[in-house]
Amino acid sequence: FSAPATHAQPHQPRGGGGYRGDQNIGEANLHLSGYGPGTTDSDIINLFAPYVHVVEVVQKGSFSFVNTMDPIGAAKARECLNGALLGGMPVRINIAARKAKKPMSEVNAMRSNTGTLSLPRNNLGQVDFAQVRDDRGNPSTKNLFIAGYGPGTTEQQLRELVAQHANVISVVMKGTFAFVNTSDKDAAVLAREALMGFPLNGGPLRINFAKESGRLGTSFDQTYGPSGGGPNHGRFR
Repeated sequence: FSAPATHAQPHQPRGGGGYRGDQNIGEANLHLSGYGPGTTDSDIINLFAPYVHVVEVVQKGSFSFVNTMDPIGAAKARECLNGALLGGMPVRINIAARKAKKPMSEVNAMRSNTGTLSLPRNNLGQVDFAQVRDDRGNPSTKNLFIAGYGPGTTEQQLRELVAQHANVISVVMKGTFAFVNTSDKDAAVLAREALMGFPLNGGPLRINFAKESGRLGTSFDQTYGPSGGGPNHGRFR
C-alpha cells in the first residue's frame, strides 16, 4: 500500500471535547467499536497501520473515532479489518457520521436565555463570596446541584466539565439531576458562574448550591428532584 500523503497533518493531542475530525474529508474518518477492554490508542493505530496513516484516535469508552487524511486508505482499512480481533474481540468499522455543530451565536443565545450571573463584589471590586446566593436564595457551598443537561450525559462528563473550574471530589447522578461535590466553596461559586447555562448534550445547565450535609433545601426537592423517596431522598452522598 502506498505511503501516507505528505500533506497529512501531525498527530494532534487528544482532548475531552469529542470528535475533532471536522477539517477532514468525511469518508476519511472512521467509527470503531467492538474491541476488547484495555485497548489503547497504540493498539488501534497499529491495527490500521498496514492500510492507512492514522492522524488521531479519540477513545470514547466502548468506541473510538479514528481520524485519517486518506479516504481511499480508510475505505481499504474498513473493508479488510471489519471483524478483525482487537483486544480479543471482533471490531466493527463504519464511516464516522459527524454531528453538525451549533454556531457560537446559538450557543451564546442558549446561555443568555438562562441568565448571565453577576456575582456581588466588595468595594475593592473583589467577589464577595459571603454574599453569594443562588436563584433559590441558598448561600454558597462547596457542593453543586446540576440539572438541565441533555440525555446521555454521564458522571464523567460532568466531572470533566466542573473540573475545569474546581477540584471535584465526587459526582452523584440521580437521573435528570446530579450533585457535584468540590473541595472549595469559592471555586464552586466560580464554577457555577462559568457553567450556568452551558449547553451540555443539548441542554442548558441549571446550577444551584446543595447543602454540605443533611437534606437538600425544600426548593431543590420540590423544583428539581423526584417526589417522595423516603428519609434519605435528596441527600448528598
